[in-house]
Amino acid sequence: MRALKMSAPLKTPPVFFTLCQVRFNKLLTLADYLPKIQEAFRKAGYPAYSVNYMVVFQMIAGQSGNPENQPVPVTQETYHFGNLKKTHSFVLDAQKLTLQSTMYGCFEDFSSEFMKGMTILNDILDLSFFERIGLRYLDRVIPKYNDSIAQYLVDQVQGVLPVLKGEGIFTYAESMIQKDGVKLCARVLTQNGELAFPPDIQPVDMAIEPRFVAYRGISAVLDNDGFIEQREEFYLPAIETHLVKIHEVISQAFKATVTQYALEVWNT
Repeated sequence: MRALKMSAPLKTPPVFFTLCQVRFNKLLTLADYLPKIQEAFRKAGYPAYSVNYMVVFQMIAGQSGNPENQPVPVTQETYHFGNLKKTHSFVLDAQKLTLQSTMYGCFEDFSSEFMKGMTILNDILDLSFFERIGLRYLDRVIPKYNDSIAQYLVDQVQGVLPVLKGEGIFTYAESMIQKDGVKLCARVLTQNGELAFPPDIQPVDMAIEPRFVAYRGISAVLDNDGFIEQREEFYLPAIETHLVKIHEVISQAFKATVTQYALEVWNT
């Protein structure tokens, strides 16, 4: 693995959940390899193993080509390999590997940890191709002391709340861009209350930093979801290169969403 250029992380970054994922060729015999995979992750520092079952409904096309009236329930299994501190967890199913983290640190460390898991999987399964690589960051912007949330976010994502009288309930902003082959969906939700995850993310048995969970009040969740979709022959250095590229776009989006004042607060 090539050396990554280290960046200077913020001293108290607002990131509370990070996700990295690679989708690869479907593995219909994955269950046959689970003992070897579980043992390799255990030795790599992820001994907490569990299996989750989720029921999804699929529409089955009939002879006419139209979906039948009744959806068919299908049970999907996901295999979880977590560390003892409950801050990092690999999630595996028949078509993708995901690393979830509640203690991000910096991109270099996080991406290296993901590549460790990807290497384990490839050594055992000899993967053929990958077709989607994604990075996703969730940040909770919490105003400090007597600050207002408006001091932390640029005007473009605050809607009309700053100029209207009354108590704001919520503001939601979403943008989708494509840059240098990377697609990015950038979302900002500002509301009053406790920490809330997006509906499509359900962290299983993971420890969230107390500073994010304890706070009740006005805050904003920044949800930056970047990905590259293209089928390529499986090659670990190519995955690493794509991750660096996606991270650069997400970093630009983050810095374009928050104010210079916010960056100074998080760097003290």
